Amino acid sequence: MSTESTLRSEWKEMAPPDAARLVLATHPRRLADALDSRLSVAVIGRLQGCPRLHARIAPLLIQPEVDGPGDVPADDATALANRRATFERLFQVDLKQASSLAGAAWHARSLRQMIRGRDVADLVAQIGQRAHAFGLRREGVAPALRSVAPGALAERITRDGYACLDVWFSSFPQPMRQQLYVRLPPESAESSEWSDAQRRLALGLIDPVLSELDELMNASA
Repeated sequence: MSTESTLRSEWKEMAPPDAARLVLATHPRRLADALDSRLSVAVIGRLQGCPRLHARIAPLLIQPEVDGPGDVPADDATALANRRATFERLFQVDLKQASSLAGAAWHARSLRQMIRGRDVADLVAQIGQRAHAFGLRREGVAPALRSVAPGALAERITRDGYACLDVWFSSFPQPMRQQLYVRLPPESAESSEWSDAQRRLALGLIDPVLSELDELMNASA
């Protein structure tokens, strides 16, 4: 049995709390796309808040897909267990914050080039103090942009942060990746056109970003 078939079998047997977790975490526009794009935000909110509908809605969010690059052999139990653990960590974090951290790490060299106090304050206001500090501690991937306004750099951080999420999500088997994708607004999950080398570098940011978010959660506990 393939990993895909194994996961689909498990999905059919998903316990109600798991279905509820997925439906409640889904972005309203993703849920509308799965049900009826004409539904208003208010109606979508009521559907998400109706526990008896969760088990019926959840399977609609996971669409069939052929085996992709993220699929692993069914007998590779260790690899699958590791991916499940990483998936669970990703599912539980604030993905917008995760993308900000990843984007800041990606553009760390540009962050270090921005030293004018007012520019730094403007950038921090847009990406957050945590992401700015995290980026400054990383080596960076993208070349430094020596003459870029805070707003333009923030846009690049946002864009490439979401691109990192796309690479991360693509590394998981179905339907894990879709359970992550549906948590994002549709426009934020466009596939990146990065090289294989860039994708490997993006994958290398998963653990540092999740470790940073773990620290944040532990500090606020």
